[in-house]
Amino acid sequence: MPSGDPAGVGCVTFRPAGRVVGGVVVCHEIWGVTEPLLVAARRLASAGFLVAVPDFYAVRDGSPTADYARASRWRDGLDIAGIRRVLDDAIGWLRAEGVPGVGVLGYSMGGAIALWAAATLDIDAAVTFYGGGLVDPYWPDMPAGVVLARRLSVPWLGFYGASDSLTPPDALRRLRDALDGGHERGKVVVFDGLEHGFALDATDPRHAPGEAAEAWRDALAFLGGSRD
Repeated sequence: MPSGDPAGVGCVTFRPAGRVVGGVVVCHEIWGVTEPLLVAARRLASAGFLVAVPDFYAVRDGSPTADYARASRWRDGLDIAGIRRVLDDAIGWLRAEGVPGVGVLGYSMGGAIALWAAATLDIDAAVTFYGGGLVDPYWPDMPAGVVLARRLSVPWLGFYGASDSLTPPDALRRLRDALDGGHERGKVVVFDGLEHGFALDATDPRHAPGEAAEAWRDALAFLGGSRD
């Protein structure tokens, strides 16, 4: 995939077997492009989407990693200008392929990026699975999520766990207040008792299969795909 970054941007793509109903950029967690993330991307392709999974860490030390200290260094080494270049490349590639619309879907760190994209980029919709940064953003040049929620330019859907330490109750209340202030583009779903990471990796002890399946069905419907 061509990149505006002279160092190049790694990207994995998945094509649906039949008619393309849209394009989706999938944004990874702090750990990088992991196998559970690729499983989710394949499921999106099976629902009819052309999928691009860019690696925001591709020009650094490699990806993925299970080491939190290493992953934190990778995350903290990013900036919004670089994130935007990566997303612009992926979005541009999808549009050049002729998809009828482009969505951004992200988990955790990638979920925060998806919310930012919904307020900033030329896309058609975005979905966040438990993205942090609602009050204290991941990067100094990214507005807090509660600020971005008031600036949405496309429909956005967010899934959060009520017991997630990265999105405490006050942060979720402020997010809802920002949307209830008249911004009809955004919707938040909060699952009682769930922690961070409830929706992606089935081997994670925090995984909640029932709520994860419900959120996935709603995300597919929101993006306009078929239910697998």
